Amino acid sequence: MQTYLKKTTLAVLPLAGMLFTTPIVSAHDEYQEHRAEHQSLNAEHRAEHQDLNAEHRAEHQDLNAAHREAHEQPMTRRQHRRLHRQLERAHRAEHQDLNAEHQAEHQDLQHQHQDYHDFNN
Repeated sequence: MQTYLKKTTLAVLPLAGMLFTTPIVSAHDEYQEHRAEHQSLNAEHRAEHQDLNAEHRAEHQDLNAAHREAHEQPMTRRQHRRLHRQLERAHRAEHQDLNAEHQAEHQDLQHQHQDYHDFNN
C-alpha cells in the first residue's frame, strides 16, 4: 500500500505544481501585455504632442510672417492697431483649436486604454 501511495504522490506532485505555476506565468504574460499596451499608448501620446507642437510653431511662424509683411506697407496708427487685433484674434483662435485637438487626443487615448481594460477583464 505504501508503494502505491508513493507512486501516486510522485505522479501527482508534478501535475499539482503545474497547476499552481500556470496562473503565475499567465499573470506574468498579462502584465507584459498590459505593459506593452501602455508603452504603445505612451508612444502615441508623445507623437501627438510632437505633432501639436509642430502645428503650434508653424502657426506662430505664419502669424509672424503675416505681421512682417503687413509692416512693409505704410499704415496709420488705427490700421496698425486693427492689424494687431486681427493677429491676436487669429493667435487666440489657433490656440483654442490646438487645445481642443489636444483634449480630443487625450480623450481618444483614455478611451483606447479603457477599451483595453474592458476587453481584457
